[in-house]
Amino acid sequence: MPGIRVTPVTSMNIRIGTTGGDQIDSLSTKAVPTTAMGDTVTPPVLSGTLASLPENFLVIDEHAADSDNLLVGDHMVTLLPTGARIPSVIAAVVARGLNGDDTYVSSSLMPRRVYLDSSAGTGVPLDAQVTAVNQALARSGARVMTYDAYLAAEHSQADQQTNNAAVVILGIALAYALIAVANTLIMAMSGRRREFALLGLAGATRGQIVKVCAAESAVAVVVGTVLAAVATVLAAVTQRASLSKLVATAPTVIPWTQIWETVAICALVTVATASGATCMRRRAIEAAGIRE
Repeated sequence: MPGIRVTPVTSMNIRIGTTGGDQIDSLSTKAVPTTAMGDTVTPPVLSGTLASLPENFLVIDEHAADSDNLLVGDHMVTLLPTGARIPSVIAAVVARGLNGDDTYVSSSLMPRRVYLDSSAGTGVPLDAQVTAVNQALARSGARVMTYDAYLAAEHSQADQQTNNAAVVILGIALAYALIAVANTLIMAMSGRRREFALLGLAGATRGQIVKVCAAESAVAVVVGTVLAAVATVLAAVTQRASLSKLVATAPTVIPWTQIWETVAICALVTVATASGATCMRRRAIEAAGIRE
């Protein structure tokens, strides 16, 4: 259709090796047409060029180049998921992406994603162009979406994966932290039985003693939260300074809900443990005779 530029992009895993048959590495790559490199797909080039690429081009990122000691112009053998062995040549080395491998090979598979570019200007609304392309590819099984829709879907998937990973990691760390806090308080309060017994003999009720211990525990939670906040801010500032070298406009997101939930859980466990460990099962006069 005039005015529509379709760029097929297929993600897959490939293996690269030498022409002598030695396997070098396994890479997660994208198969794109030769004409799309440097036009629709524009990764930052460190060496080589994306212009006038051969049909058997291979573009790798700096991580693969450094770890496998590869240079622009090296002739390789690319093993595709279909089992085909294709002679290829490294045409360029690009900067590594945030999602890991950022490598490209010449497109030879059925496209699974298509990008629509209406910059040619046909006077036809983009929605109508999408409908027309969907009708043309109805029997191919391909799914067509606009560039904005693709970015929105990828962004949503990345956010979901990040949230799931954060919940698992923070959940494990929080569980171990709560066990450590409870164990420390139980040992500390057990060692203060004589002190509590003397307070009881001096006229303090068990409820008053429990309130004092709960207040002490609450103060410890506040102090620990402040110290943790300072350490977190320092770590976050360092990470943002490093990330800003890769992404110019990296957003800063503070998970206030998770932070306050963590503080509340720590406070609840701390106060409950201290209060429970303070309860004395023996008579006050007997506890008062316990040596420190």
